[in-house]
Amino acid sequence: MEEILNRLDDIERMLDKLIRATAATPENDWVDSKEFCRLVGLHDTKALTYQMSKGVIRSDALRNIGTAQRPRYRFHRVKAVDQFLNRSTK
Repeated sequence: MEEILNRLDDIERMLDKLIRATAATPENDWVDSKEFCRLVGLHDTKALTYQMSKGVIRSDALRNIGTAQRPRYRFHRVKAVDQFLNRSTK
């Protein structure tokens, strides 16, 4: 009986790992502007808007989930941070 309980504990641990791994879905890779500013060390979203207008963050690292008149941007956690950190300082 104890062996069965130990095996059940092992199975529960494996299931917990699987659940945590699937919680990191692609949807969790997208962050809002405040979270992105926190990740890259920008002080406010105006600085972020300036960087976007310069073309530092572009294409597949940026997603507008709002409208054209009222944009609500989401930034890919890995791609946008890479683009920001690899920007030209010229």
